Amino acid sequence: MATQHQAHRRFRVEPSLQDDLRTLRHWARARQIGMQWLVCAAAIVTAEHFRLWYVTLIAMMVIATRQHALLVLMHDAAHQLISRRRWLNDLLGNLLLAFPMTISVARYRKHHLLHHRHLNSEQDPDRADSVLPPSRAAFLRLLLRDVSGLTTLATLRSANNFGIIGLFFGSSRGSRFDRILAALFLVGVAAAIWGFGAGLPFLVYWIAPILLFLPALLRVRGIAEHGGRLDHPAESNARSIHPGLVEKFVWAPCHINLHWEHHACPAVPCYNLPRLSSRLARAYPHSQAAHPAQGYFLGHHSLLRELFPSPTDAAMRKAPPWC
Repeated sequence: MATQHQAHRRFRVEPSLQDDLRTLRHWARARQIGMQWLVCAAAIVTAEHFRLWYVTLIAMMVIATRQHALLVLMHDAAHQLISRRRWLNDLLGNLLLAFPMTISVARYRKHHLLHHRHLNSEQDPDRADSVLPPSRAAFLRLLLRDVSGLTTLATLRSANNFGIIGLFFGSSRGSRFDRILAALFLVGVAAAIWGFGAGLPFLVYWIAPILLFLPALLRVRGIAEHGGRLDHPAESNARSIHPGLVEKFVWAPCHINLHWEHHACPAVPCYNLPRLSSRLARAYPHSQAAHPAQGYFLGHHSLLRELFPSPTDAAMRKAPPWC
């Protein structure tokens, strides 16, 4: 078992392995952002065309996965990986990613950088998200509670730590620019909903996915990133996962599955993480990049089996090289 210092320190990567991957590619970012909104629009158009309850339900679930993707891209904005100009980075990050999800880039950044600075320690603000349920059944019951709406209030209280409303009140108020931008955004959205008579579609296709399906996605993500790794050394204090296409669409948009690589090189934008992962796997064969989980719920070497092994799984598992 790692010492406390080892578990909390950041893995040091040779600059030559990451320097070129830190270059921002604006067209790649534009494609990422545009694709999420395009999928949301296509889901809404399809549901409105068929007007069948189960098609609407599927559309809501698809939209929730893209809302998760917007949060992943907003996370990049918190690291200033949309633009090197802070004002432009936050402007685009807020209008296209954060404000539609009722949060603020600046407030999330303040929270998230503490996670990087105090990774897996008692001072890590996200540490509770990585605490494992006692059993596989308990984990699955939590996911069912999420999609039933029973954990919605807890999710909203957690999000309030970096919510858009906090820009106007409390000790962590945002900058004047952020407050003006948020006020204009909220007024614009309210005017658009009123003008187009879109109150019910807005509730069904945007608010309901946030409240019903997104919490389950975020729970899986939180546990996948650091669950069971709180006392691991820097080589494995976060997790890398290689899912199939379906699981990637559902659980791992925009390469959020390569979370260890992100912690090792937080200045690398998410669209460059696959290339970074390949390099780190070759350069550091004992690191998490070289020993990823194979899927979230599917497969013999999935996250679910790693976290909650059956007696057969435990007997067959080989100890990873960092143990």
